[in-house]
Amino acid sequence: MAMAMASVYDDFLHHVFPSQIASERHPVPSSQLQVELTLKFTLLLRCLDSVPLLSFPVTAQETLTFGLMLLHQRNHLHQLLAPVFTSLGINSSYYDTMVDTIIRCGLEIADWTFEKGFNCKVMRLDSMIHATVEVSAARLEFIMSRVLAEEMESSDYGMVPAQESSVRDMVATARVEDGDDGCTICLEGFEAGLYAARMPCSHIFHGECIQEWLKQSHYCPVCRFEMPY
Repeated sequence: MAMAMASVYDDFLHHVFPSQIASERHPVPSSQLQVELTLKFTLLLRCLDSVPLLSFPVTAQETLTFGLMLLHQRNHLHQLLAPVFTSLGINSSYYDTMVDTIIRCGLEIADWTFEKGFNCKVMRLDSMIHATVEVSAARLEFIMSRVLAEEMESSDYGMVPAQESSVRDMVATARVEDGDDGCTICLEGFEAGLYAARMPCSHIFHGECIQEWLKQSHYCPVCRFEMPY
């Protein structure tokens, strides 16, 4: 059963596949079938206003639920998905292709479930999006604050501070080299030759920034490396 679909462009990959199909005891009319679409973003944000050019990796996720019939209403599905894409700065030129891929994959999976006799109330799809996104400094700050806030809210452990002893032992001092990305906490660049704080996962930040961050959360702001707490 080849139901996964992908769209590939320069610096952009979109892959759609079924994540779960649960069968019910009794038949479910197609009009009652719900689609649970989880959009999972892995983005490299490039700040156009910075010299040198700064790049920040971020991940984000959003789940939308709608009736199967919406897959037959392309414009309505486009209107539902567009705000999610625009909030993360994804180029509008990709919207149509992403929506078409979701529609094709969703309808193919729905047809398969009916043909196989599955009585499915909820059809779950995963949409994996990898993209390089060019943004202004203001847009970058908005996206980073939104993503970090959502990550904190998604876990009860996010707001637990790191152990003070682990911060002293595990956060090292590192000399900033040319080409190092800026601090993802304050969104300011580094000056080559000066010193910054390096987490065990190798991500670097301004010393004061990461110290304050680790008083609130024991996760690395970039990769979610977990410090002892």
